[in-house]
Amino acid sequence: MAQFFFVQFRDRIVDGYGGLFGTAADGQLDAATNFSRKYGWYQSIFTSLAQNDIRRIEDITKLNVHKCLYALEYMKEKAELEAKRIKQNFKWAIKV
Repeated sequence: MAQFFFVQFRDRIVDGYGGLFGTAADGQLDAATNFSRKYGWYQSIFTSLAQNDIRRIEDITKLNVHKCLYALEYMKEKAELEAKRIKQNFKWAIKV
């Protein structure tokens, strides 16, 4: 029964934070997500939330999970928008 609850919880988290848990066109996890699967939450906690400072991990893991996921999704979307803007500026510079 506990395993069923976990699967439902996992599915709700993946659906609710779809920007973090990318899927390929066939519904399978993409390469970046497979990397995330290998390192689990450590990658997100260490790199993004703890800013590569191992001393901050304990504090981060005490925070509400939804607060952390929302922050991660924000960081990801912001980085994607910035990368898109840089790419557009680069294309414009080449045309000039």
